[in-house]
Amino acid sequence: MSAMPKTEQVSTVNHDHHERDVTEAERNAMRAYLQRTEVRLSTLHRIAVSFVSGAGLMILFPLFIKDEITGILRVFINFWVETLPTLATSDQVFGIAAMATLAFPFVLSAFMPLYGLYLLLKDVIHFYFTIYTPGFPGSLFTPSFVLSGITFSPDESPEIKKRVYAYQYRKTAINFLIPFSAEKREKYFEETVENTNGEIIPRSRQWHELLATEGLPADADRKQVEHFNTAFGLARTLDRKLVEEVATTETSMVRHVLYLRRLVMRYVSTLMMFVWATLVAFIMLAFVSDNRLPVFLLMGIGYAIWAAFTVPILHWPIHWIYRHRKEQVDQKHIDRQLTVFERQVQRFVYLAFALSLLGIVFSIGLYT
Repeated sequence: MSAMPKTEQVSTVNHDHHERDVTEAERNAMRAYLQRTEVRLSTLHRIAVSFVSGAGLMILFPLFIKDEITGILRVFINFWVETLPTLATSDQVFGIAAMATLAFPFVLSAFMPLYGLYLLLKDVIHFYFTIYTPGFPGSLFTPSFVLSGITFSPDESPEIKKRVYAYQYRKTAINFLIPFSAEKREKYFEETVENTNGEIIPRSRQWHELLATEGLPADADRKQVEHFNTAFGLARTLDRKLVEEVATTETSMVRHVLYLRRLVMRYVSTLMMFVWATLVAFIMLAFVSDNRLPVFLLMGIGYAIWAAFTVPILHWPIHWIYRHRKEQVDQKHIDRQLTVFERQVQRFVYLAFALSLLGIVFSIGLYT
């Protein structure tokens, strides 16, 4: 029986003294890992897409704005225009005081879901876009899609990479990537290169680096090649070694998870705020639309109930996460990124509760 062959040693492109040759088995392990991460990243992005569509919010948003908010605002306007001038002076004071104290809970109940929607949209942008990409200069801040392009790793086969360059930098391939008119192409890419001091061009695709690989066609035009490479930089596509691609992918996975968990929590919080505010406003409108009833007294009670339950409702998602723990949860272990919405609005909700109670007092003076 013949002896087992020794594991093939494949040399890396970078021959730094601290690096050793990578075995074919190690390369296969890295390739398999990159294949697995493609599936995981695809799953994370499918989850994010469901929140970008915002199915629940898109249904509640027009209902919330068109019916509940405008309905309650009409109550304030009708009282100010029609009812207030007919009241005695003392009753006018109570009426103005009741309106003033209840205006803040009304505005806050309308603003909080919209603020949550704003934060959600901001999280979506942060999930999909970045100004930092491993391998590019730290002083380069052009916005880019967080998923960078992937090229054939040069250390896999320098000869194949050379042939890839030779095919890419043909005129037909360049026109395929940047199909602008010559005038628009020159203006766009020249401005980009100038504004970034040339840092937008990936280091491996600098003109002198490409000449060293002998991969450029003999008739390659330098300006067209630099425009082509600028497009690669805008897409944050870098010729990374296989190990660099693995390192970048690991970092990208962590970044996606961090941003996606906050996005999911924000979506749930925003949806609950829409549902809760819409429910309270819907019930209130059934009563305050009838002028025979003490309108501001009912509104004061309604907004006091809204404010009393808003903070606990915002904390429900965290409570659900820890539902299996019977003992007291250490609040220091709860990630602040997951409760930032709750913490930002908490003091305003407490103020709204106090003003709602004060509005009830003024309303009692108005209607007695």
